Amino acid sequence: MIEESFVRLYAHDFIQMAVKSELGQDVDAALQRRLAEARSHAALMDARKGSAHLTALIERIRDEAPRFDGRAMLRGADPSMAAKRRHRFLKVADALVRPMTKPSSSLRAISASTRNR
Repeated sequence: MIEESFVRLYAHDFIQMAVKSELGQDVDAALQRRLAEARSHAALMDARKGSAHLTALIERIRDEAPRFDGRAMLRGADPSMAAKRRHRFLKVADALVRPMTKPSSSLRAISASTRNR
Protein backbone atom coordinates (compact mmCIF):
# COMPACT_ATOMS: atom_id res chain seq x y z
CA MET A 1 0.00 0.00 0.00
CA ILE A 2 1.37 3.38 -1.00
CA GLU A 3 1.91 5.71 1.94
CA GLU A 4 0.22 9.05 1.32
CA SER A 5 2.57 10.80 3.74
CA PHE A 6 5.57 9.84 1.57
CA VAL A 7 3.93 11.24 -1.56
CA ARG A 8 2.73 14.39 0.19
CA LEU A 9 6.14 15.09 1.77
CA TYR A 10 8.14 14.99 -1.44
CA ALA A 11 5.49 16.63 -3.64
CA HIS A 12 5.29 19.50 -1.15
CA ASP A 13 9.07 19.88 -1.14
CA PHE A 14 9.28 20.07 -4.93
CA ILE A 15 6.42 22.56 -5.07
CA GLN A 16 8.14 24.73 -2.45
CA MET A 17 11.33 24.61 -4.52
CA ALA A 18 9.33 25.82 -7.52
CA VAL A 19 8.09 28.74 -5.42
CA LYS A 20 11.60 29.55 -4.18
CA SER A 21 12.92 29.41 -7.73
CA GLU A 22 10.17 31.79 -8.86
CA LEU A 23 11.22 34.17 -6.09
CA GLY A 24 14.78 34.12 -7.43
CA GLN A 25 16.44 31.75 -4.99
CA ASP A 26 19.03 29.25 -6.20
CA VAL A 27 17.61 25.79 -5.58
CA ASP A 28 19.86 23.70 -7.85
CA ALA A 29 21.82 21.91 -5.13
CA ALA A 30 18.74 21.33 -2.98
CA LEU A 31 16.85 20.04 -6.01
CA GLN A 32 19.54 17.52 -6.89
CA ARG A 33 19.78 16.35 -3.28
CA ARG A 34 16.01 16.01 -2.90
CA LEU A 35 15.68 14.04 -6.15
CA ALA A 36 18.26 11.55 -4.91
CA GLU A 37 16.57 11.35 -1.52
CA ALA A 38 13.15 10.78 -3.10
CA ARG A 39 14.49 7.92 -5.20
CA SER A 40 16.25 6.18 -2.33
CA HIS A 41 13.32 6.73 0.05
CA ALA A 42 10.92 5.35 -2.57
CA ALA A 43 13.04 2.22 -2.91
CA LEU A 44 12.98 1.78 0.86
CA MET A 45 9.22 2.32 1.02
CA ASP A 46 8.69 -0.14 -1.83
CA ALA A 47 10.71 -2.77 0.03
CA ARG A 48 8.79 -2.29 3.27
CA LYS A 49 5.30 -1.14 2.32
CA GLY A 50 4.63 -2.28 -1.25
CA SER A 51 5.53 -1.05 -4.70
CA ALA A 52 4.96 2.06 -6.81
CA HIS A 53 5.85 4.84 -4.35
CA LEU A 54 7.99 6.69 -6.89
CA THR A 55 5.29 6.30 -9.53
CA ALA A 56 2.72 7.76 -7.13
CA LEU A 57 5.02 10.72 -6.40
CA ILE A 58 5.55 11.37 -10.10
CA GLU A 59 1.78 11.32 -10.70
CA ARG A 60 1.18 13.73 -7.80
CA ILE A 61 3.77 16.20 -9.07
CA ARG A 62 2.26 16.06 -12.55
CA ASP A 63 -1.19 16.67 -11.06
CA GLU A 64 0.06 19.64 -9.03
CA ALA A 65 2.14 21.26 -11.79
CA PRO A 66 -0.77 23.01 -13.55
CA ARG A 67 -2.26 24.31 -10.30
CA PHE A 68 -0.99 27.79 -9.66
CA ASP A 69 -1.29 30.11 -6.70
CA GLY A 70 -0.21 33.63 -7.52
CA ARG A 71 0.58 34.57 -3.92
CA ALA A 72 4.21 33.45 -4.26
CA MET A 73 5.33 35.80 -7.00
CA LEU A 74 7.67 38.70 -7.21
CA ARG A 75 5.88 42.00 -7.27
CA GLY A 76 5.06 43.03 -10.80
CA ALA A 77 5.55 39.56 -12.28
CA ASP A 78 3.17 38.40 -14.98
CA PRO A 79 0.95 35.69 -13.42
CA SER A 80 0.61 33.69 -16.63
CA MET A 81 4.39 33.65 -17.16
CA ALA A 82 4.94 32.71 -13.51
CA ALA A 83 2.48 29.82 -13.91
CA LYS A 84 4.37 28.63 -16.99
CA ARG A 85 7.70 28.81 -15.15
CA ARG A 86 6.26 26.82 -12.23
CA HIS A 87 4.89 24.19 -14.57
CA ARG A 88 8.27 24.01 -16.34
CA PHE A 89 10.08 23.69 -13.01
CA LEU A 90 7.86 20.83 -11.94
CA LYS A 91 9.14 18.80 -14.88
CA VAL A 92 11.19 17.24 -12.08
CA ALA A 93 8.61 14.47 -12.41
CA ASP A 94 10.24 13.60 -15.73
CA ALA A 95 13.64 13.57 -14.03
CA LEU A 96 12.35 11.14 -11.40
CA VAL A 97 11.39 8.70 -14.14
CA ARG A 98 14.98 8.50 -15.36
CA PRO A 99 17.69 7.00 -13.19
CA MET A 100 20.03 9.72 -12.01
CA THR A 101 23.74 9.10 -12.23
CA LYS A 102 25.01 12.68 -12.03
CA PRO A 103 23.45 16.12 -11.73
CA SER A 104 21.38 16.64 -14.82
CA SER A 105 22.12 19.66 -16.94
CA SER A 106 18.46 19.65 -17.98
CA LEU A 107 17.41 20.12 -14.35
CA ARG A 108 19.86 22.98 -13.97
CA ALA A 109 18.35 24.46 -17.12
CA ILE A 110 14.83 24.03 -15.69
CA SER A 111 15.82 25.78 -12.48
CA ALA A 112 17.76 28.50 -14.29
CA SER A 113 14.95 29.13 -16.76
CA THR A 114 12.58 29.82 -13.91
CA ARG A 115 14.98 32.36 -12.44
CA ASN A 116 15.95 33.98 -15.75
CA ARG A 117 12.75 35.51 -16.96
